[in-house]
Amino acid sequence: MNTLEEGDMEFVVRRLPTDIRSLLKEYEGRLYIAGGYIRAVIAGEDPSDIDIFGADKDLLAEAAARLAEKRGENTRVHKTKNAITVISMGRITIQFITRWTFVQPQECAASFDFTVCQSVIWRHLGKYQSLCAPSFYKDLAARRLVYTHPVRDEEAGGSLMRVLKYTRRGYTIQIKSLAGVVARLIDRVDFGKAGDESRRSFVLTGILQEVDPLLQIDGLDVHDDHETPIEGLSQEGAA
Repeated sequence: MNTLEEGDMEFVVRRLPTDIRSLLKEYEGRLYIAGGYIRAVIAGEDPSDIDIFGADKDLLAEAAARLAEKRGENTRVHKTKNAITVISMGRITIQFITRWTFVQPQECAASFDFTVCQSVIWRHLGKYQSLCAPSFYKDLAARRLVYTHPVRDEEAGGSLMRVLKYTRRGYTIQIKSLAGVVARLIDRVDFGKAGDESRRSFVLTGILQEVDPLLQIDGLDVHDDHETPIEGLSQEGAA
């Protein structure tokens, strides 16, 4: 793994809501920001949510409850088998991912299915730290999806649905990576007695429909680059 460019890491951290930065400080070394939010901010896209990962489910549940309590009114908590989601009116959605837990941030970054999402930011010894895939920047610049064949438990059609999401945003995927995504889907499907193409299509449709769509909410708590110094950043100037 490589590290994010220092300016990019600062750029992402400065755009985290203040209460999320407080959580990272309070749970130093145990909570990580990873995946799509980092990619979106660096790429100049509008992030739909912030995914937070951690070492165990109890820790994530505690952090989610603490955040919901701090946000108070107009905030609700939604729990699924994958995540605890904190939704506040007018603010970006926060998802505490409970389906996959990681003791080390390196494990967290490596778990993502595309290199443009293999990035993570956390605090260690009072400073913000980062990691990203070796090809993170070149694949992001090319808006290219490169499949990583992650070793993790997930819905069979999860990566394929994310391919659709990213291609709508202007990303491309080459044949080798697309073949890997399709291979994972086919490998995990039990067609049973669905012998003809229409029956197999019916089975696949049901599997793809099981993949929950991303929660989205309007509003982003953005912080100005010239805000007073942010504790934990080595350089306090504008990103």
